[in-house]
Amino acid sequence: MTLEAIKFFSVIGMFSLLFIGEQLFPYFSTHRQPFIHALRNIALGLFNSLVSLILLFTLLKGVEHWADIRQFGLLNQLQLNAAISLILALLSIDLWQYLWHRMNHRLPMLWRFHQVHHCDTEMDASTAVRFHIGEILLSGLTKIPLILIFGLSIEHLIIYEIIALPVILFHHSNLRIPASLDHLLRYFIVTPHLHRLHHSEQAEETNSNYSSLFSVWDRLLLSFQSQALDDHFKLGLGKAYSQSDHSSLGGLFSLPFSNKYHTIN
Repeated sequence: MTLEAIKFFSVIGMFSLLFIGEQLFPYFSTHRQPFIHALRNIALGLFNSLVSLILLFTLLKGVEHWADIRQFGLLNQLQLNAAISLILALLSIDLWQYLWHRMNHRLPMLWRFHQVHHCDTEMDASTAVRFHIGEILLSGLTKIPLILIFGLSIEHLIIYEIIALPVILFHHSNLRIPASLDHLLRYFIVTPHLHRLHHSEQAEETNSNYSSLFSVWDRLLLSFQSQALDDHFKLGLGKAYSQSDHSSLGGLFSLPFSNKYHTIN
């Protein structure tokens, strides 16, 4: 089985388990029309995947080939054991994901696209794939310097996704898990509680917990929050978003180009 097939089946399997779990043990019980909500987000995610496959994969593969022939990049120069190289590659990718995510909250041009992810007021596992195609393409292009600087391979990127995507689906989910389990897991990975804070309507909470896989980056770079959710906790970006037409696919595509709402947190 190829790495791409493993990634596909791991994502489908994890999403299926979480979707069932969310219906049986929801954290927020106020979610309306979960099937329609999930279908809309999945449709957006599938579109992004198709465009990425067509426009980005060949480009990144070409960059990797160029760097490999010239032994360009840190890992190519060090000639380390394959296992050590993989560990360093995964850590470097995850750190970059943290930094990129943080930039999406700080730079107005990037926030225009990233707000599509954050304006979801009913976060569940499908929110993990709710991104604007503009953000996906920009994120993909940032992999070019990552490949060149660190000497990463496409296999490194895919293995990272095989590990990270199930965790990302998990921490976006509306699944209720024991608080003690969440508290234990958050020492190692991003948990649903940590990421709910990141999707808070309150800017001071939204601007925290940027990590994708390992929670250590937020701890090291002083953006970690883990306080309990209060009785007034809400997801999303405020009433202007929840009352707009940005719940439709067309609205989500047009949101970054609207002059009405794109204010940075």
